[in-house]
Amino acid sequence: MSNMISFNGTIASDTDLHMSNLGTNVFINVLVLSGSALAQTESEKRLVVYLAEKDQAKIGRGYVGFDIVEMPWDRKTFEQDKKFMIKVIDGARNKIGWEKLDYSPSKTFVLHWMNLFETLVNKITIDKIQDNSLNDWLSESEASDPIYCNFPRCKIHGVFLTCFGCQICNN
Repeated sequence: MSNMISFNGTIASDTDLHMSNLGTNVFINVLVLSGSALAQTESEKRLVVYLAEKDQAKIGRGYVGFDIVEMPWDRKTFEQDKKFMIKVIDGARNKIGWEKLDYSPSKTFVLHWMNLFETLVNKITIDKIQDNSLNDWLSESEASDPIYCNFPRCKIHGVFLTCFGCQICNN
């Protein structure tokens, strides 16, 4: 099985990211490491936790793909959050946090994935956000979920925890 990250799953594009399960783990790990190091605002932290929740060890292999328009974008902070995601992508390209991994990702693959992901993120505009995505995602979370508990971090990797624990520890 594999995973797909697309702009809008109803319209196929040559910029859709198709990755193996192993590739998806690496992709999410490097984004979460970078995002956890860079996030400062609540909306930025939520976006990183959303990515970290794409945890195949807990959800299942081949079931963690997503659409950019379905991410929990907040209309009030959209422009800043979009810039933040581009910084996260740049951070992943520049190996922010990679020293915390117990493996060495292929820079060639990571650069390719980050280039495609940046293309997808750059396509999003405030009018393309799916209105209920943020509220639906938040309403699925319980009061004990890390997004409601000041965004705790893994003591080993320093990344934001999810309801599944640490994305990197789990992999």
